Formats: sequence, structure tokens, C-alpha cells
Amino acid sequence: MRTLMVSVMPVQQAIDGLKTDFSKALSGADMGSRLIFPDVKTLTYVLLNNNRMALLEEMTGAEAMSIRELSRRVNRDFKAVHTDVQALLNAGVLDKKGTKIIFSYDEIHFDFVTGKAA
Repeated sequence: MRTLMVSVMPVQQAIDGLKTDFSKALSGADMGSRLIFPDVKTLTYVLLNNNRMALLEEMTGAEAMSIRELSRRVNRDFKAVHTDVQALLNAGVLDKKGTKIIFSYDEIHFDFVTGKAA
């Protein structure tokens, strides 16, 4: 099962973590796939909105598809779906496979804490 790990952490903490992960990867360890956002506000803007999550839910376990096919499946306007897909591609959540798009994971694991200290 392929899991996309999504975390929220300060930039310096992310850099320190990447240094550790890089060392582990050089020794042959499987590091999986991770997206790191600097704050919850950015995560929410990029990923955690109802429309984008609905796209990911529809694409989970599916073969690569065109944006037009995805917009048909979620019963949304092509242009709006295209905008959301571009944001997800830019964030590294979706991948291109030729002229189609694919969500290459079976699940998303979110790891973040909210509050004044976060």
C-alpha cells in the first residue's frame, strides 16, 4: 500500500528532517513519499478543501484519466476541475502520465497539530 505522508512543520524543522531522511536514503532505506507544508493555512489552501479532496477520493485506486473524465466523474465544471488539478500537480500530489493524470497513492496520512503553538 502506497501512502502519501502530509506534514505541517516550520521550514527549519523540515530542512533538518530532510537532512536526516537523505542520510537514511543513501543507506538504502525506503523513505516513502512526503509533502511538507510550513503551516496549516497553506495546507488548507493547497489541499484541504472539499473540491480537491473529492478529486483525490475519486482518483484513489483508479487508472490514469483525463481531466475531462475526472470532471465528469465528480460532476463539476471542466475549468474548475482543471484549476484544482493544476494546483495538485504543482504541489506534487498528482502526477502526469502522458496526457492523463494519476493519483499514485492508496491513502493520505495527515500529521499536524493545530493551536497557538502550532
